[in-house]
Amino acid sequence: MWAKVCHNLAKPRYDNQWLALLLIAESLLSAMIVKRVPYTEIDWVAYMQEVTTYQNGERDYISIRGDTGPLVYPAGFLYLYGFFKDIATRWIDVSDPTGLGASTSPEAIRIIQWVFVILYAINSAVVLMLYNAVLQRMRQQQSTQSSTATIVWCWRIAMGITCLSKRVHSIFVLRLFNDAPAMLLLHISMYLFACCDSWALGCVVFSLAVSIKMNVLLFAPGLLLLLLQKNQSLLGTIRHLSICASLQLLLGWPFLTTYPISYIKKAFEFDRVFFFKWTVNWKFLPEEIFTSKPWALLLLTCHLGVLGMLANKWWRSAISQLGDANARKLMRLAKCDNDDIRLSPEYVIHTMFVSNYVGIVFARTLHYQFYCWYFYSLPMLLWLTSFGSSSSSTCKLVIPLSANVIAVVGVEYAFNVFPATELSSAVLQLSHAYLMLKIVSSKVPSIQIDKQKIK
Repeated sequence: MWAKVCHNLAKPRYDNQWLALLLIAESLLSAMIVKRVPYTEIDWVAYMQEVTTYQNGERDYISIRGDTGPLVYPAGFLYLYGFFKDIATRWIDVSDPTGLGASTSPEAIRIIQWVFVILYAINSAVVLMLYNAVLQRMRQQQSTQSSTATIVWCWRIAMGITCLSKRVHSIFVLRLFNDAPAMLLLHISMYLFACCDSWALGCVVFSLAVSIKMNVLLFAPGLLLLLLQKNQSLLGTIRHLSICASLQLLLGWPFLTTYPISYIKKAFEFDRVFFFKWTVNWKFLPEEIFTSKPWALLLLTCHLGVLGMLANKWWRSAISQLGDANARKLMRLAKCDNDDIRLSPEYVIHTMFVSNYVGIVFARTLHYQFYCWYFYSLPMLLWLTSFGSSSSSTCKLVIPLSANVIAVVGVEYAFNVFPATELSSAVLQLSHAYLMLKIVSSKVPSIQIDKQKIK
């Protein structure tokens, strides 16, 4: 009886109802958090100080600062949070001796919290659509109805997990970090790449995400590979990259034409030094090692080395799936008119998430708000590397499913221990290592959708 019900509910006509149920639950939970959990000030006041300094006419990035220090985000951040400031203060009349236009008053902050509830709901919808796109591909590749129902419920569990993070809810609706809108735009760009085959518009949105916080650049190696494979030529890839670069020039123009060195140095501060007390991932290290340059160099070497190893794996997979001649087309200068390739959703999503995840694993530090950089990728990567498109019985899926859930719980636990401890950092690293081993040892998803299946 129960098995029959599960098989019936696994049919495609119930997919949208499942997504709607999750989104309704997410919206209600977010609203309840705003209503019942007190707001905690961390960066909002500093954001408003930086925005107000810019609005007062300052264009030297070194002189734009808040209580937490100098501004270290690209220009898109100033425009977006200037817009948030306008929303927060438009309907309230509160005197503000700080000169910030009442943007830091409790009334203004509550308004912005509701704005972030909307952003969180949109982000959840986009992420769930990415998962659903992969689910549809997995559904097509199953050989029996029984295996299809099993895989469907495995992926629906993954979708449910994306809605359950306490820390991510906090990052969005209680802390108002700029990481949240940056990742929303990143996920939208991935949807445009993977599900709409809209690469020019996707590059615009991707560049907008970078303009809010440069951590999005961790996805860039994966995007570069995808652009080469999609365009099948160097010129086509350069055209798409120029879209990203042009938008950065446009957004940064007021600063690049006045104090260019100051803007480039602070907006993209690659040599930024973080404090040991805030690290989540390396708390078991002595502080002198954590802050040392040899340690930073070792992590950078590991980061580039693993990216190189995975690039070789992706290249060998391309030769295996597409043939040597087709795989090498990406190195041509120009594309032939009759060459058209539609990259599969699971391949696009997997490649970009892996690119970012490698950067996370070898990051010099992870702060609590950085969790939203990769939380949504954890179920996707764990499920793709565990189940893929192969048919398996329910019994054979129980162990990997359980292990995957434990890994996600381990990461969630680490990001909810405050302050971080040696144990919480160790648990985080073990969970990271588990997924990294699965990525290295698993097959690369199908690269291309057959032309006859595109329509």
